[in-house]
This record gives sequence, structure tokens and C-alpha cells, in this order.
Amino acid sequence: MRKRQRAAALVTVIAGAVLVGGGAAFGVAGNFDHPGPRPDGTAMTPVGWQVTPAGSTHPAGSFPANAVLSPDDRAVLVPGVIRNAHSRQTVDVLDSRTGALLQEVELNPDDATKREGVAPGLVFSHDGRSVYLATANKNSVLGFDWDPAARRLTPTRTLALPDGSYPQMVTTSPDDKTVYAVGQYARKLFAVDVATGATTSAPTGAYPFGVALSGDGHTAYVSNQADKTVSVFDVNATSLVPKAPIAVGTHPNHLLGDPARHRVFVSNGDSDQISVIDTRTNAVQHTIALSPYRGAGAGTSPLGMALTSDGKTLYVANAGNNDVAVVNTGSGGDFGHVNGLIPTAWYPTGVQVTKDGSRLLIADGKGLGTGSNKGSATLADPTNHPWIEDLVKGMLQVVPTPSAAQLQRYSRQVELNNDTTSSGAVRGYGGGAPATIIPRHPGQGSPIKHVIYVVKENRTYDQILGDLGKGNGDPSLAIFGKDVTPNQHALASKFATLDNFYVNGEVSQDGWDWATQGNSNPYNQLGTHQGYDGNGSEYDSSGYLDSPVTAGGADPGKAFLWDRAAAAGQSFRHYGMHSLPADWFGPKNQVTCASGEYCAYEPLLNQNTDHHYPWFDMEITDQSRVAEWKKEFDQYVAKDNLPSWQFVDLPRDHTYGWYAGGSTAKAMVADNDYALGQLVSTVSHSKYWKDTAIFVVEDDGQDGPDHVDAHRSPALVISPYTQRGIVDSHFYNQTSALRTMELLMGLGPLSQYDAAAVPMIWTFGDRANLTPYEALVPRQSLTDRNPANSTSVMTPQAIQGAPDQVDEHALNEEIWRSVRGPHANVPPAQHHVFPAQGQSGTADH
Repeated sequence: MRKRQRAAALVTVIAGAVLVGGGAAFGVAGNFDHPGPRPDGTAMTPVGWQVTPAGSTHPAGSFPANAVLSPDDRAVLVPGVIRNAHSRQTVDVLDSRTGALLQEVELNPDDATKREGVAPGLVFSHDGRSVYLATANKNSVLGFDWDPAARRLTPTRTLALPDGSYPQMVTTSPDDKTVYAVGQYARKLFAVDVATGATTSAPTGAYPFGVALSGDGHTAYVSNQADKTVSVFDVNATSLVPKAPIAVGTHPNHLLGDPARHRVFVSNGDSDQISVIDTRTNAVQHTIALSPYRGAGAGTSPLGMALTSDGKTLYVANAGNNDVAVVNTGSGGDFGHVNGLIPTAWYPTGVQVTKDGSRLLIADGKGLGTGSNKGSATLADPTNHPWIEDLVKGMLQVVPTPSAAQLQRYSRQVELNNDTTSSGAVRGYGGGAPATIIPRHPGQGSPIKHVIYVVKENRTYDQILGDLGKGNGDPSLAIFGKDVTPNQHALASKFATLDNFYVNGEVSQDGWDWATQGNSNPYNQLGTHQGYDGNGSEYDSSGYLDSPVTAGGADPGKAFLWDRAAAAGQSFRHYGMHSLPADWFGPKNQVTCASGEYCAYEPLLNQNTDHHYPWFDMEITDQSRVAEWKKEFDQYVAKDNLPSWQFVDLPRDHTYGWYAGGSTAKAMVADNDYALGQLVSTVSHSKYWKDTAIFVVEDDGQDGPDHVDAHRSPALVISPYTQRGIVDSHFYNQTSALRTMELLMGLGPLSQYDAAAVPMIWTFGDRANLTPYEALVPRQSLTDRNPANSTSVMTPQAIQGAPDQVDEHALNEEIWRSVRGPHANVPPAQHHVFPAQGQSGTADH
């Protein structure tokens, strides 16, 4: 049942449900869909997949990371891991029949300095009188009394864990005297005596997450997300004795115990499988495949699970595919068969089934998406718009258990929603497809032999190109308009205007993975929403760059675009994308970094890194970054050995606050723009221009408003084969860009998402225009400084010493304050040519 056939774009009505197939009818002029909620309760995600949640839907906090039923099935509890409207994290108590909100518990509301952390770990005691919640960054487990009659939580106790524990999942002993908590960053399982608070611990594997007990309570199992293992412990009260670990799939996360049948189910988040452990032998008994088709890349991302009382049906929340899989786990010969799929909203994290099996409760982390975040922001008052993470609202679905016939209809709906294909054919070709150099089949070949992939930071389309004068822009939001970003305006106008392009993630933590591997795996998705924005997650120490756990795919060593290029024998050079300064490296890292250099965590990437190319440091101009890049580029020209790929980070459009004497936001964005113009000018005046394509995207769009969707972002495709001067409003996103680069260079897809993405077919023609590009000097001064009376919650020391601890929401507000300040009179824009040795050409005015 998991096999999905590609569906034609269509709208059909089945049993009262609207079936939306694959989004836009690609190639049909005028059909330019975009992400976000729709009036009928459906939506499209930024990756281009539809969501049509079954059953009834109800608000359920901000990014609910789990769903837990009360023992009497009358209430469902969901921990919301993002702050609510009051900047607090919550546990919502909802009616399990109607979805009505019964109670919202704000955690630590008197703490104005650091929000209480919330993890997916939430469990009822066996006697049904208590609830325990893991707090992640607060290094504790919170205890609540549960009133089943009133269906209310009352905070009663805090079970402290050592600093740096970062607990994720919890469970209780059969006698309820011991709470077991997984310390993800401590790499330990903790056993806490409820009466005394006394704690013991034992080491686990890397990045532990889930925990479950055997039926007798004497064996504990812990999933290790970076080790492909489940740790095993003999347990006696608070005594923990390690035993041999069990090998499972890639990046295991949630565990579900089935004591009556001596089983533990393991969700393998990046091999897209369920491992079934026999607790009598501590061996994997079965492996259940959840991929949508044979040979599919990563992307299903199974998370929470639930089992019917008779043990015959397992429900799995497939976060990446936006469905719940219905799996046969009875004793018949078709054990592990996926009977069908239930459509959900965006990113289901948890599922529960009532004891009588009559209904399912599904928590959806991202609901129906964000839509526009313009608010009342304008050029005159640009501060008044919601931040993107504040727009991520979760949902609870209450779904009557479907009959076999209804499940078949639901399954068809999921196939249409995702429109994945097992054939390997490139989507988008068909009636109306133009003459283009984009291959129709992987490996077909193209005139492009070199790709330069540039990733910048945090801007929306309207912020930069809203005043372009062509395409779908809102000039009232263009705070970094033509005077500040003349090169991006000229490149978008002279080459192709892409006014319907979207980033896939919300912020930098998940955005960078989407931009470089076409996926953001379960570890990174939870970490993004749980701990980003200065809330104490490992992102704050750049642990998110530790590729063994963030790399999505059954083989983490092949997850990123540069991994795929190297495996195909293609050369590449890396400039700053995953680089850190030497003093951030230590004994635990896989590489050694010399003082004054910038290095990458992954050995392969580090071997191909320019160690003199500066990382994220905002005090360093992007012009100096491009000067370092150009020094190497000129050498490649001279030696005729330009790498097939170049991965270039130009980060300074991120900006960094409004402190006295610091560079203004406009000056930093102008510097970034001028650097990009110099890069393009250099390439276009070189002998490599004829067979090079330059792709420019933002990692995310979090620091600005957009009148279409908070994910809409500027993107540029610059090559001799780009269709000059067109407005291409077809729906594209970061995975479309990846798919396009892969096809041009003869590579296969990285994940299910770029495999299903429509490449940028209409952006490219089939004839070369070799006219070079001349860089423009911005009218905006590149050296403007904030006035002496500027005040900031940021400091240069905080940002340069630990940049990822910055409160991005506060930074966003400060950008707007900075933009509204005065700036010096500036000269008109000037053309600036950066010719390569021995090259000349006609200026592109």
C-alpha cells in the first residue's frame, strides 16, 4: 500500500473530501500556487506538498511535539515546544472527543530571563494520578498532579537533573517510584527516585532520545539517534547496569513498549523504518519499511507510535510525509504490511489510539503553515509583523478510526498530496514545457559543467525585491530596496525574476539543512523548534553541525550535496558554509583546525575547504570574503582546473543589531549585495562563463515580512542559459533549486523532497547569451554606523563569541529600528567590472 504512483494534477471529490493533486498544474500558464493555509482547511507546505487533514482539527499549542492520552481516554495532553503568544512554553490539555481546550499550563511564567524548556517526553504514572514532563533546557523533570474528574494538571514538584542533561523522553517504573529520563546532551539515562529526588545514571550512546521499559520493569531501552543503536540496561529501582546495545536503523528516536507481547517498537527517523525488538532475546525480530516507494531517499521521518489494545495494529506518525501509517502487527503472515495511510496536517509528531480503538488523536507540529506575515508592517513602520516561528501553530486531529474502504480513500489522498514517484522521471515535463537545457532524465547531460551555489541569510522576497517593478512584490516592505541592493535587483531583472520561490525551513537551524541536503531530519526539526532563539539547545554551541546526527539519510555520510558530488567523482571547493573558527574545535571533533583558520566538522568537507575563508563573523565584510574567493578563482582560471562545484556562504545580510558604533543593517546588506555582484561579474568575464550556472538562495526568510508567505524568499539563477528578462512565477523552492543543480550535473536526488520537486524548467532556455554582468556599487554607503545613542540587547561580544545564542526575534526587531534611522547622502550607482585574465565583453547595461 505504500507504493505511490505519480498523480496528474487534478481536483476530485471523494466522500465529501477535496482531493488536491500535486499542487500546481505545472506548465500551465497562470497556475502559480503558493504555500500556506487555505479557506477550506487544507494547505500547501513550502516543499510543495498538500496537506488535507482527516477528521476534525483543533488548535493545539505551538509545535506540539507529542500527544499523550489520559488513562481514561477522556483527555489528550500535548507539549508545545515553541513559546505561545505570551512567550511561554506550554502543555495543553484537550478533550479527546471534541478537541476543545480544557487547560493551558504555562510553564515558569515568572521567569523573564529564560523560558522553561519543553520536550516531547510526557508520561502518566501507572496509577493515573501523576504526570511527568521533561524540560530539556531546564535540566529537570516536572511533576504534576492529575485530576481525572476535572481533567486538570497542577504543578507539584521538580525533579532536578545535572546541568547539561537536556532531558527529552521520560517513563516511569511499574510501581511509579522511579522516573527514567534520557539526558540527550549528557549522553546518559537517569533514574530518579520520586520520593527523595536522588539520581543515578549510566552512559548511553550518542544523542540518546527515547526510553521504554520491558513489562516487568527490569530492562530499560534507550534509542541513540547518532549511533544507530538502542542501549539496554538491567534495571532495579535506581540501579542501572549497561548491557550490549542492539543495532537498529538510522537515527532512532521514539520507542513504544508492548509488554503483553514482549516487544519494543523503534522509529528509525532517517532509514524510514520501524525496528521491532523482542525483549526476551534483545534482538531485532522484524523491520517494517515505511518509505513511499522502493528506492526512495530519506524523508518519511517516522516519529510517535501507538498500538491498539489487541496489539494487531500499529499507527506511526510519518512526520515528513504528513500521514499516519496503519501497519499490521498481528500474528498473520503479512506482519509489517502497511494497510493504508491517513492524511494529516503538516509534520505529525505524535499519535494515540483510544482503548476501544474507535478514534485516533494526532498531533501536527506545523498545522497549516504560516501564510503572509506582513501584519501592518510598512516602510514607515516596518517593525509591526509577526516572526515566523510565532506563526507556527500546531493542531490536534480527532479522527474516527477508518473502515477499510475509508482507509483506501485516505491512502489515495496521501498519494495525491505528496505526488511522489518511484519511476525516477523528472517532474514538470509535459504539455507546455519549454525548450530548456534541464535534462528530462538524470544523467542525460547538459552544457553546464560548473555550478556555484551561494547561500545568504534570512531575507524575504518583499524585503529585497518588493520594489523591483515587475513580478509579485510589495514595495511597502522593501526596506532593502534598489538603493541598498542594486545588484540583486539588476540580476533579478536582467536574468529571471523568480517571484514564487520559497525556503523550506523556518530559521537558520533547519534552513541550512534544507539548503544543503534537501531535508531537515527529526533530530534537527525538534531541535529547531525546541531550542532555537537562545533557549539553550545544542544549536547554541553549533552542535547542529555535527553531521552524524543532523545528516538526513540512511547513510549520514552521503547526505549533503557535496557528498553526492564527491561520490560521483566531481570536484568541489567549500567556502564557509559549514566552517567554524579554530577555537570552536576540540578533542571530540573529527578534524584538527589550526589557529587563525576556519575548518569544517566533516573530514571530507574540511579537505575541500578554503581555510582562509571567514565564517559567520559579522565584523568581517562580505567583500573581503569574495576577495578570498576571487583569489582562488583566478588561480583556477590560470591553471584551467576550476572545480565542478563551489559552495559559497555570503552571510552578512543577516545583520546583527543596533548597538552604538556598529554597522547599520542597510550598510551590511549593501556590502552583501556588492559582494554578490563582484562574484557574478568575475565569473561572467571569465572563460568559464559559457558553462557555469550560479544559484543564489537565502538559508531562510525569518527576519522579515512578506505579503504572500513568510517562507517566500529571493532567489537568483544566473547563467548564459537563463532566460533573460522573464518573470517565472512557477512554484519553486530550495529543493527545486537542488533538483535543478543535480540534473544539470548528472546527479541523483538527495531525498524524497528533491526527487519529487519540479526543477526550474521555465527559468532556463536552450540558447546561450554570453553577455557578461557588470557589478553595481550600491547608492547606500557601505560604511554607515549606528549613532552613539543606539542601544541593543545584542553586543558585538555576544554575537561574535557565541553567535547562535542570539535571540533572533529581538535581533529582527532591532534590524527594523536600524533601518528607520538616518543614513548619509550617497552617490548614484556605478558600474564596476571585475574582468578575469584575458577576458573582455560588452557591458550588460
